[in-house]
Amino acid sequence: MPGNFDLHSALATGILDRRGAWEFIRGFAAAWSSAPIRDGDGYDGSELAAAEERLGFHLPTALREAYALFGLREDLCGTMHRLEPLSKLGVCEPWNLLSHHVENQGVWECGVRLADLHLDDPPVVHLPSCGCEDHGIRGIAWMERLSLDCIELVLTESLYNTYGTECDLGIGGELRRDEVPLVDRMFQLLPLPSYPSESSPCAPGSRWYADDNLLVCLSPHMNSGELPPGVERSWWHRPGSVATINIRARTPEALEDARKRLPRVWFEWRGSPGA
Repeated sequence: MPGNFDLHSALATGILDRRGAWEFIRGFAAAWSSAPIRDGDGYDGSELAAAEERLGFHLPTALREAYALFGLREDLCGTMHRLEPLSKLGVCEPWNLLSHHVENQGVWECGVRLADLHLDDPPVVHLPSCGCEDHGIRGIAWMERLSLDCIELVLTESLYNTYGTECDLGIGGELRRDEVPLVDRMFQLLPLPSYPSESSPCAPGSRWYADDNLLVCLSPHMNSGELPPGVERSWWHRPGSVATINIRARTPEALEDARKRLPRVWFEWRGSPGA
């Protein structure tokens, strides 16, 4: 890897505090994205000050630093599970939540409670789409620190885009219950703290792995993949699946090797007998 960037050791340091988180994101961008982070990849001080004036309060230090470091990099924070553009940053009512991390179709969002804005690196709350009354009132405790949430955001964005590359470097599939343990045996778990910090079947979070030039994300389905009686699984889902697997390779060669050594039915189940 460029500069001997090792995902496991770099992340072990990156999760310690927000300064470590920004160093991890810098190293990850240099090794896994189209370009290292440079001056101008984030918002400047005047833009941040204008946003704070519009909102009527100061942003937490960690959120300010994230916007200043990489907030304008589409490939790091602007595709699928994105960092909200500074101009759209606002408070979600009635949750009194400053929403900064959103799914691109508005299915869910993450943010900081207004009562925690005084903290430098506050905890993050997740508002799921489950419809549960309790979650609709208070949300789900997601990450213990906003800087950890930014690490997860950048990792997730890398799965869905390969800006500046000549070919697609990712594949995605679905796993049945008996296939999930294979992921633990085939890949080394990354040391990102387990999330959500409050266990909930409505937002099961993801587990992250890395193996040489591969980044792997295992995301269990809500409620262990169980559907309500009478509800059919959508045509694009693998029958009986309980989790999604997304793999991002750093090179075309690494992706081709992954395709050869992983079960094809994970990714190509449509039309496969018994899939």
